[in-house]
Amino acid sequence: MSRWLTPEEIQKKREVKKKLFYLSIPILGGILGAVLTILSSTI
Repeated sequence: MSRWLTPEEIQKKREVKKKLFYLSIPILGGILGAVLTILSSTI
């Protein structure tokens, strides 16, 4: 990627990354919760 990004494009990329990050937190939390529930029920 030698193409130069404009400040607007960089800002858009940051916003998309932020949204993905905030979306992934509850998803990861749900997965962790499910794994812990499964582990605790097998013990």
